[in-house]
Amino acid sequence: VLFRSTIARALGAMPEEIPVDVQQLRARLDALSPGALGVSAGRWANVRSLFGRALRTVRPMLPSRSLIRLPPEWAGLLSGLDRNRATRLKPLLRCLSQQGITPDAVTAADLHAYRDALTHDRLRRGPERTWDSLVWSWNACVRDVPGWPAVPIERASRRETYTLPWTAFLDEFQREVQLFLHWRGGVNLSEHSPSRPARPATLRQREYQLRMAASVLVHRGLDISVLRSLRDLVTAENVRTILDFLLDRHNRQPTPSIGHIAVFLKYVAERYLELDDTELVQIRKLTSKVVSHKRGLTPKNRERLRPFDDPENVAAFLSLPERIRAELARDRRPSKPRALLAQVAAAIAILQAIPLRIGNLARLDLRKNLIERGTRLYLVLDEDAVKNGEFIDLELPAHTIEILGWYLREHRPTLLASPSDWLFPGEHAGSKSSHLLGSQITKAVHRYLGLRMHAHLFRHVSAKLFLDQRPGEYEVVRQVLRHRSIETTTNFYAGAELRSASAHFASVIEARRNPVTRRRRRRGAQSIAS
Repeated sequence: VLFRSTIARALGAMPEEIPVDVQQLRARLDALSPGALGVSAGRWANVRSLFGRALRTVRPMLPSRSLIRLPPEWAGLLSGLDRNRATRLKPLLRCLSQQGITPDAVTAADLHAYRDALTHDRLRRGPERTWDSLVWSWNACVRDVPGWPAVPIERASRRETYTLPWTAFLDEFQREVQLFLHWRGGVNLSEHSPSRPARPATLRQREYQLRMAASVLVHRGLDISVLRSLRDLVTAENVRTILDFLLDRHNRQPTPSIGHIAVFLKYVAERYLELDDTELVQIRKLTSKVVSHKRGLTPKNRERLRPFDDPENVAAFLSLPERIRAELARDRRPSKPRALLAQVAAAIAILQAIPLRIGNLARLDLRKNLIERGTRLYLVLDEDAVKNGEFIDLELPAHTIEILGWYLREHRPTLLASPSDWLFPGEHAGSKSSHLLGSQITKAVHRYLGLRMHAHLFRHVSAKLFLDQRPGEYEVVRQVLRHRSIETTTNFYAGAELRSASAHFASVIEARRNPVTRRRRRRGAQSIAS
């Protein structure tokens, strides 16, 4: 009964009304989280398992776990493998054994049939990851294990790649690119030089964009030996070819990434190469056709913010660090998984108070960036550490300090391999990578709240929650998010508080109505009705 009620609540239908489409059901179940459904992770795993067994009563299903004994032919091959590789391969070998397929008889078709069964006949999450891991293990055995079936599995590329390595290009062209990056990353006093040096992450992105642009031209038939300098790369005709190629890959629709490469190539033409006006006019016209001039948040981000129109979701989101702390308080035994969850709770608490960019959050230093002034604690970042050069010096609220203190006292020591000043220490001597910390935050929010939310979305959520209560007060948002200009803030968030602004507008107008006039209108309506 509990299983039926949980599935009915999760899928919004009684079990007998659920269509038996395994791929669709898996996608719907993967989008749910036990925390949002009010059940534990263990209970949710049991529900999914029971649901898979129920599906087997109405259609063939690949079992999530098989305990049949492997025949000697397969068992002998498996015995010499390390535990991890053997664990990945056992389900496949058991499936082959059930069908009577021995090592000397296995074919590529048998292996691909198992791949299809993972996708279409099993409810467990991540069939693509499972197959990818299995392919690596199988092919390694083909290469390293004597007697293993000589049937390698071709590993399909997940996406078409066209970007060539730097080694494919002339040394002369590579040196030119490095000269540009040196010019862009340093201080120059020439008239057309950058106003400030680019950050290392920006330089890496620019290097990739130049390599990608050059690769497109080669892909479209340009002789690679022609590319000797940036002047050979950035011409009006080449820019047209590059943008045309990228548009073809996106159904002839401009995207932000296409706009970014167009703007960058125009920048190189204007500021570095200083091309003549005739060619610059053509490049500017091409750029204007692919750069989006839409203001505000993207449709995807607006959709992700929609749940925060619900006060219950807002309350659950803002209380998430305390909820995680209460959960961990039930078992005080130190363990790394629990310490990592506490670390995520501390990161979320900071993002809710001061919505930093994820790179700055991951690299917070206890001595340099968390500064005590009397009884108060401030988060401080110098201009050089922030993407747009705007320093941060903001006070942390009491509830955030409380969560940080709890994390530092009870859980951070468990994560330390050696003494460290990083607030979020990594596996080695450095800080945790921003990618890993962001991924852990995303997973925690989904697990407890059922919301799809990356770390950068905290900035948009914070702005929305404030503007919902104070429509039009963009300067406060600008100061907290550390935008360089108010135009940036209004461009992003004009309209984000539209619903609350409309309600506030209506309430003001309603309050100004003349009560006497309203009574007279009601009396007039009554006399007409009579």
